[in-house]
Amino acid sequence: MTKIIKKVLLCPPDYFQVRYQINPWMRPGSVDQAKAKEQWLTLLNLFRSLGIKAETVKPQFNLPDMVFSADQALIKGKKAILANFRFRQRRKEGKIYRQWLENNGFRIFNLPIFFYFEGGDALEADNKIILGYGFRTRPQVASLINNLLKVPVVTLKLVNPRFYHLDTCLFIVNQKTAFYYPPAFDKNSKTKLACLFTNLLPLPKNEASVLAANSLITDHQAIVPKKSPFLTKNLKKFGYHVHQLDISQFLKAGGGIHCLAIATHNQLSN
Repeated sequence: MTKIIKKVLLCPPDYFQVRYQINPWMRPGSVDQAKAKEQWLTLLNLFRSLGIKAETVKPQFNLPDMVFSADQALIKGKKAILANFRFRQRRKEGKIYRQWLENNGFRIFNLPIFFYFEGGDALEADNKIILGYGFRTRPQVASLINNLLKVPVVTLKLVNPRFYHLDTCLFIVNQKTAFYYPPAFDKNSKTKLACLFTNLLPLPKNEASVLAANSLITDHQAIVPKKSPFLTKNLKKFGYHVHQLDISQFLKAGGGIHCLAIATHNQLSN
């Protein structure tokens, strides 16, 4: 089965900047806002050229990380499990995204406030949800997701603070193939990954450092960051047309391509 992204939700980076430090990537004041806007528009236009409908929420001045829309929720069909952000700096973002999701017909689920959870830690693989935990998500969230969405949930423990979300260190291509950065996971989690994917490819450190794992697949198209030759070469070998984008300004906040867009409508085809 091939996943085809039909719609995405993004937030323009009008107020994007590093104003605080909640992960090791962040250096306050480091972002060139004009370049960030240019890079974001390139991604937006690429989505549209691929036939993906791109919708936006209105950015807010006091919420600089609101641009990372994938963190906001786990979406499956018309159900959305909202994030419980670990850090207070990001908690107000959820109200804005919740409103958009409600207005667009999604059934909203809230987790108990003491169970922090962020959308970047939840990835769909075949008929399962793979959940990363250790920095921004608590492992107990797995059973809650299982109950709400009625799908199996596999948990992986993250151990490297630079790879604080699962989508920074695991890139799922299809049911059999995934790329990952081994030092981001504990030993047991690496064993689980080897059981989940028969073709599990380790990313080199230099490509992990540009968040190569934070890429997107839709149909036979792949959107990846520049300076990821190993990933690009292998995706082409697997039959994907690869689009390389410069997302250097968003790296300064610890975010990449996958972080910038949340898929609100997927379709599966043979």
